[in-house]
Amino acid sequence: MTDPSASSNRLDLRVIIETPLRQFVPWLAMVLLVTFAGYPGVVCVTPMAWLIALQVGNLCVSRSRSTVSSRRLTEAALAGGMLGFLQGLLFAAIITMLEPINADERSRTIILTLIIIVAGILAGAALSFVTAYLNERRRNRAVA
Repeated sequence: MTDPSASSNRLDLRVIIETPLRQFVPWLAMVLLVTFAGYPGVVCVTPMAWLIALQVGNLCVSRSRSTVSSRRLTEAALAGGMLGFLQGLLFAAIITMLEPINADERSRTIILTLIIIVAGILAGAALSFVTAYLNERRRNRAVA
C-alpha cells in the first residue's frame, strides 16, 4: 500500500508530460498540414509558437496534484521546457524538407537548429513559469 503523503512530495509527472503534449499536437498538425501543402517554411514561425507555453503554465497550475506552490511552479517550468524541446525537434525535422542545403551551409543550419532547440527549451520554461507564478500569486491573494 502506498502512502498518500509520499505522492504529494513528488512532482506530478502526469502534468509535466501530458500538458505540453496536448498543447503541442495542434501545432504539430498545423505545421504538417501546411508543410505538406507545399509551404515547409511555416516552421520558421516556431519562435511565435513558444507563446503556447503561456497556456502550458496556466494548465499546469490548475491541473497539478501537487500541494506545494513551488512544486507547481517547477512542474510548469519543466512542462514549458518540454514543449519548447518538442517544437525544436519539429523544427529540426521540417528544416530538412526545405530546399537542399549546400555543404557550406550545413554547419550553419545545424547551429541554427541547435539554437532553436535550446532557445525553445529556455523560452518555454520561462514563459510557462511566469504564467504559473502569476496564477499562483493570484490564487494566494484570493485565499488571504
